[in-house]
Amino acid sequence: MVTYWTMVFSLGLVVMFGFGILKLYTKLEKLAHEDAPPVAASTGSAMNRRDTPFSLTVSRRTMQSALGVMWLLDGIFQLKPQMFSQAFIQQVILPTSDGQPVWISTMIHWGAHVVAGNLVVWNSLFALVQLALGVALMFNVKVRQTIVASLIWSGIVWIFGEGTGQLLTGQTLLLNGAPGAVVIYALVGIAVFPKKGRNSREWQGSSVRFAQVSLAGLLALGFVLHLQPVYLTAGGLRQAIMVPWLAQALNSHGAVYSVVLGCIELALAIMLFFRIRLRVAVWLSIVLFTLYWWVGQSFGQIQDPLATDFNSGLLLVLLAICANPELLGHLQSNRECLEGDPA
Repeated sequence: MVTYWTMVFSLGLVVMFGFGILKLYTKLEKLAHEDAPPVAASTGSAMNRRDTPFSLTVSRRTMQSALGVMWLLDGIFQLKPQMFSQAFIQQVILPTSDGQPVWISTMIHWGAHVVAGNLVVWNSLFALVQLALGVALMFNVKVRQTIVASLIWSGIVWIFGEGTGQLLTGQTLLLNGAPGAVVIYALVGIAVFPKKGRNSREWQGSSVRFAQVSLAGLLALGFVLHLQPVYLTAGGLRQAIMVPWLAQALNSHGAVYSVVLGCIELALAIMLFFRIRLRVAVWLSIVLFTLYWWVGQSFGQIQDPLATDFNSGLLLVLLAICANPELLGHLQSNRECLEGDPA
């Protein structure tokens, strides 16, 4: 009975939260329409969608720069003194092999053995690669080639540095970092990949749609991960929470909250894939991922001497923005891009 009422209460909070976001969205839309300059009816519907004071659209070039900043910071993290010590091997790389299938564990141990043989050289190389990716993206230098290189680098790091995102260990969720930060680096990179002969600031419909489908797929994966046996136990979800008071508040109802979170992720996946109230879905996703970045990832634990990146929460926010760059307002050029550009 207690579990039943806990679930009812949790679902009630979810509904209230969603209703609040929807009301905020509606209010902002209303303000945008009220403050828009009057336009003659004869100018047509296209002219009725001019810039408004509340327009907020993120250009593709801005997202390329944001991705570059993330790579640059990762490179700087890699230059910390602790990264040139055996602690990098023992406390960062090797732990990703725990609970893995033998073939993955073997690859990780082999990679750790190779790096340990000349740690200073290898770690310097790791840092330089990430710094180069970051600088090139930030300053718009050979962006196409840089993104291709970042995809290759992401694949290497995903296997040898993140243990394939711990997906096969039965212990991971979107909440605590699945499917691995570098996977999302790669997805954002594909979403902002520039097309030949196109303005680097403009989005193509195919790029935005890719981000929508990718984000929907990640959220659907998140739902599936909540069905792992460990998270259907009373205390399972608590081990994924890094905020002590919140972990304590879950008490013995972890399974209920895990199912609720999974259902939220599934609902957002459906909304994004079928473009149902797309802007609302994107804003809800941004809020959810920000909360995950806080309570499940402790902001990437960047204060830790061995932290290598910001973890996945912040990257998921960037991918969500790519899924609908027109966050507020009715900019006609972007609306055409989002709805009908076949490029």
